[in-house]
Amino acid sequence: MSLRSQIAFCLAIVTASAGTATAQPTTIGSERFGPPPKDWTFDIGPGVVVAPWFEGSANYRVLPIPNLDLRYQRDKVFVSARDGVGATLLDLDGFKAGPILRYRFPRNAGDGGYLFGMGNVPFTVEGGGFLRYDMPYLTAKVELRRGLGGSNGLIFDALVDGKVRLSPTVFLSAGPRLSVTDGTYNQAYFGVNATQSINSGYTQYYPGAGLRSVGAGASGVWRVSNNLTFVAFGSYNYLADIAGNSPIVTGPGGSRNQFIVGSALSWRFEF
Repeated sequence: MSLRSQIAFCLAIVTASAGTATAQPTTIGSERFGPPPKDWTFDIGPGVVVAPWFEGSANYRVLPIPNLDLRYQRDKVFVSARDGVGATLLDLDGFKAGPILRYRFPRNAGDGGYLFGMGNVPFTVEGGGFLRYDMPYLTAKVELRRGLGGSNGLIFDALVDGKVRLSPTVFLSAGPRLSVTDGTYNQAYFGVNATQSINSGYTQYYPGAGLRSVGAGASGVWRVSNNLTFVAFGSYNYLADIAGNSPIVTGPGGSRNQFIVGSALSWRFEF
């Protein structure tokens, strides 16, 4: 398979089947960990995620996911189920910046049993940019993205992670998370218009822009060998008033408290 075909294959798989609701910002992936790789690296392996049925759901499901990650010189170009599709165009004194594409899977009326009458929110590609600052023991990262289809909403995500290397083969990171979304996004995922109210029984709700969630995330990477890596990750997000006051969240099938946990194995190919 040619390099062009490999890249196309990875893009198709990542955008079709990797993740739950969205590939959320993380500090895994571009950290300088392990021996220096060759120009191109391709990681592939099985993974599993436990996540809410939909954003704001109190009920959870277990999903098998592929762990796919293609990179050129760590993060100059990357196609990742975890980190999205992007490139580093600025790399100066610890600062990195560039374009980013992420995905958000459709929310269907049948998801979890509490969205009947709400209609579907289509699959969304979110395009925008990221800015990241790396220090030996700390990373800060912000992303600003706009939905291209689906919700068509605007999303701002921010994180700060402390990093520690427990051994030459074990790396941990953890820190706070924050997400702000505009009224278009919030109406798509948390709003209830007049028609939806009639069909679903939820009271009407028209949220504006504001703080969507605050929380924390953590991850661990164990480099079992030069080629085999095990990753475990988890996050907790509390839906703030804009999202948390939605009838979907306050209803019998909803919760402000959102947890995601998962793990994956991957085998690295270098070329």
